[in-house]
Amino acid sequence: MRRFEYKDTKSHKFWEVVVEGNAFTVRYGKFGTEGQTQTKSYKDEAKAAAEAEKKVAEKTKKGYVEVEVEAAAEDASASASAEKAGARNPELEQAIFDEPSKRQAWSVYADWLQAQGDAWGERLSLGIAHAQAKGADKTKIAKAITKLDEDQREHFLGKSLAKLMKAEDFEEVAKLDWEHGFIVGARVAAPEYEWSGTPPDTILRALVKSPAARFLRSLTIGLIDFDYPVDVSKGVEAISKAGTLGAMRELFVGDFEYPDDQEISWVKAGDIDKALTVMPNLRSLHVRGGEIGLGKTLEHDKLETLLIETGGLPAAAVKALGSCRLPNLRKMEVWFGRDEYGGNGNIKMLAPMFKGEGLAKLEHLGLMNSEFENDIAKQLAKSPLLAQVKVVDLSMGTLHDEGGKAILDAADRFKHLERLELDHNYLSDEMAKALEKALGKVVSIGERDEPDMWDDEPHYYTQIGE
Repeated sequence: MRRFEYKDTKSHKFWEVVVEGNAFTVRYGKFGTEGQTQTKSYKDEAKAAAEAEKKVAEKTKKGYVEVEVEAAAEDASASASAEKAGARNPELEQAIFDEPSKRQAWSVYADWLQAQGDAWGERLSLGIAHAQAKGADKTKIAKAITKLDEDQREHFLGKSLAKLMKAEDFEEVAKLDWEHGFIVGARVAAPEYEWSGTPPDTILRALVKSPAARFLRSLTIGLIDFDYPVDVSKGVEAISKAGTLGAMRELFVGDFEYPDDQEISWVKAGDIDKALTVMPNLRSLHVRGGEIGLGKTLEHDKLETLLIETGGLPAAAVKALGSCRLPNLRKMEVWFGRDEYGGNGNIKMLAPMFKGEGLAKLEHLGLMNSEFENDIAKQLAKSPLLAQVKVVDLSMGTLHDEGGKAILDAADRFKHLERLELDHNYLSDEMAKALEKALGKVVSIGERDEPDMWDDEPHYYTQIGE
């Protein structure tokens, strides 16, 4: 945050600016007051930063002078904001995180909040009662909830979300699921091409920081905009700055149809690992798009399902995947894609995974849509990881007879599988028949393609690229 002050014989005013992602927020007014707040969003971070600098130049030209913001003052402000969010009890909240359908956990939390004098206690109690009531009683409780929600609007929602929810287009951008006054599920996306209404990332930033989102379990981020290059990473950045989202169980980044909405490789997903760090209890992660970052090593203690759909997984992400530490992961499906669309990884980067490291509970392994599918088949055929999984999916890639032979030669090691999926491949008729004979119902060959011939050389392609 940068702060500027103006003082003369008649007035003493302040002006503050904070740049966050593709938006900046200003707070201004008479010295000693709360002042007013405004937020403006732009198409990208560079534009937001440039426009903020223009505003700074305007203020300094008018005589405003930048002053140093003491850390103590910022800490006090953060503390005040936390108090406005209401009383918190990590132990009771964890009980709801663990068993959200258990009414007793909600009731105990409601009693504790009421004992603290927090309006959330009454709101939660009314919500529980409304869920059980019928007829006239249900109507009466509903009226009481409506009045309390209006009286405590900012306390329940936070200033930013309370203001944004009054916009006529809010429900076009954000679809929210509620339980007892708390937001438990959300989908945020631009509703149409060239959307000029409330920016989805502005709503998302306010949403994940709202007191009402403390029990947010499921979050889906669609296309934030449609302009090339399309960037949903702004949503990931918003999540990463929200503080700990302890209730989160499911995250879907990149909920769009390809190629109808956008080509899959045109959509920047961003550094997904940043979101994982604030979601310690996440169980399911689904990412769709390109330019995916997973950090140096993909690590998470609770994750059970990992789905990565892309036309090109960068080498750095492949390395992070190869050295992953996901002790509770049961299902993994990863599309690697083509080199021309950013998929520049190779089999060596997955070596630690094939040694059986970091995936103690894995049952479903999908290493798919790869230009090095033959190498994957060869390594898997001799990997200790094969013995523990029940389902293997090597579909959508460039698997042909070289990889098919590796599977055939190690057929006994594949026979324990419930299913070996080889759909969309380049296997010859002879190899397909040999695999079906050796593995029977275990193997699903599916659709087979023919390579393109250039100068008498075969060329193979993954199903998904651009």
